[in-house]
Amino acid sequence: MRVVIIGGGAAGMSAASRIRRLRRDLEVVVFERTSMVSHAPCGIPYYLEGLFDNYELFMHYTPDYFRRERGIDVRVSEAVIEVGPNYVVTDKGNKVQWDYLVLATGAVPAIPSIPIEGSHVFTVHHPADAARLREILYSMNSIGIIGTGYIGLEVAEAFRFRGKDVLMIGRSGYPLRKSLDEDIGEAVKNELIKHGVKLRLNEKVLEINSQGGKQVIVTDGGKYVVDAVVLATGIKPNVELAKQLNLRIGETGAVWVDEHMKTSLENVYAAGDTAETRNLITGKPYWHPFGTTANKMGFVAGSNIAGRSMVFPGVVGTSMTRFMNLYIASAGLTTQEALRHGFKAEGATITARTRARYYPGGGYVTIKLIVDKNTMRIIGAQVLGDDGSYVLGKIDTLAALMGRGATVEDLFMSDLAYLPAVTQVWDPLIIAARQFLRG
Repeated sequence: MRVVIIGGGAAGMSAASRIRRLRRDLEVVVFERTSMVSHAPCGIPYYLEGLFDNYELFMHYTPDYFRRERGIDVRVSEAVIEVGPNYVVTDKGNKVQWDYLVLATGAVPAIPSIPIEGSHVFTVHHPADAARLREILYSMNSIGIIGTGYIGLEVAEAFRFRGKDVLMIGRSGYPLRKSLDEDIGEAVKNELIKHGVKLRLNEKVLEINSQGGKQVIVTDGGKYVVDAVVLATGIKPNVELAKQLNLRIGETGAVWVDEHMKTSLENVYAAGDTAETRNLITGKPYWHPFGTTANKMGFVAGSNIAGRSMVFPGVVGTSMTRFMNLYIASAGLTTQEALRHGFKAEGATITARTRARYYPGGGYVTIKLIVDKNTMRIIGAQVLGDDGSYVLGKIDTLAALMGRGATVEDLFMSDLAYLPAVTQVWDPLIIAARQFLRG
C-alpha cells in the first residue's frame, strides 16, 4: 500500500517519518514543490539579519537523509498540480496512485487586494526565497513593512540590526493586536520606537506603486517613499488541492479535520497550516499556523494511517516572538476576544522581579492574566520580559494549565520551583494569580 504526502514541511515530514517508524511495509512518497524539506520558515528573520549564512541550515534533515535513513521516497522540486480520488499528477507529468493521501500543503501569503506594482515588493514566507530576498534587500537603505504582526516585527528587527531605515505601517493602533491587549501592545510599540522604527498606525494601505526606482506606499494618511516593501500581511491556508477533491472546508478557511486528522473523504488526511483544529478555550474551530502545531498534527495523522489510534485535542494558541531586547509571548484569548466569545472576562497585570532582590543581575517580567469571572478559569495570558528563557518558561506553564482548564486558584496552588538565582520566593505567576484572590 502507498501513502502519498503532498508537502515536505513540518507536518508532511512528521507524518512520513511516523508512518515509516510504525509500518515499514507501507510505501511513503512525499512531493515537495521546492528544493527543501523539513524546513523552518521561523528562521528566515535570523537569516535576513545575518546570524547564519548556510542556507541548508533551514532544513532539519536533508532529502537524502530521509531517503537513506528512513526509506521515504522524497521527490523535491516536483509540485502536485492535480489530485483525484486515488491518484496525483505532478508538474513533471508523473501520475502516482495512492491508497492514503495526506495534504500538508501549508499556507500562502495573504496579499492585500490593492494595486501593487514595482520590482521591489516582497513577501517573507518560504526559506526557498530567503537567499534572493537577502541579496536584494541588503543593497537597500530603506524598507517599508506593511503589517505589524509577528512577521512584521521579526523582519523589522532583522533590518534594524543591519542598520536599515525601517517604516512599519499597520491598520491597528498597536502591534500584535490579535495576540495582545492594548496595555501590553503599547509596551511593544514603545520598544519599536525606542529602536528607531518609524511607526504609522491606524493607517490603511491603498496602493503600492513605483516611481523613479523607488517604491511609493500610499495610505489613507499619506505617502511614503522607500527602496523596498515587505508585505507582512499574514498568511492563509493553501486549500487549492483540497478543493479539487471537494473536501469540506472549515469555517476558518482551512481544511476541516476530525481529531484523528481525517478529512471529509475516506483515507484522506490533512495536517499543518492547511488544516484547522479546535481552540481548547472556546471549543470552537481554530486555525493556528505554527510549526509546533504542524509537527504534532503530522505525527497524529501518521500514527492513525499506520494503525496506531491517536487524537489531536486542539491548542490554546501559544506563540512567542522577540523585538530587540523584548520577548513577547501569549496564549489563549485577549480580553476583547474573550468578551466576543461570551466570557465574563477580566484582566490583571503585574510586573515583578525575575530573581531575589539580593541576587545580582536579573530583570523584570510583566504578566497579564485574563480570567472568566464566572468560573475563575484562566482563559488568556500575555508575558513580556528581557530574558527569553524566563518568558518562555512562564508562558509554557500557563499554556499547559489553560489547556487543562485550570483556574487561578489552581495556578496559585501550583508547586513551582524556587531558587534565588533564577526566580523569587513569590513566583511572578503566583503573584499574578493572587490578584484575583484578594476578595
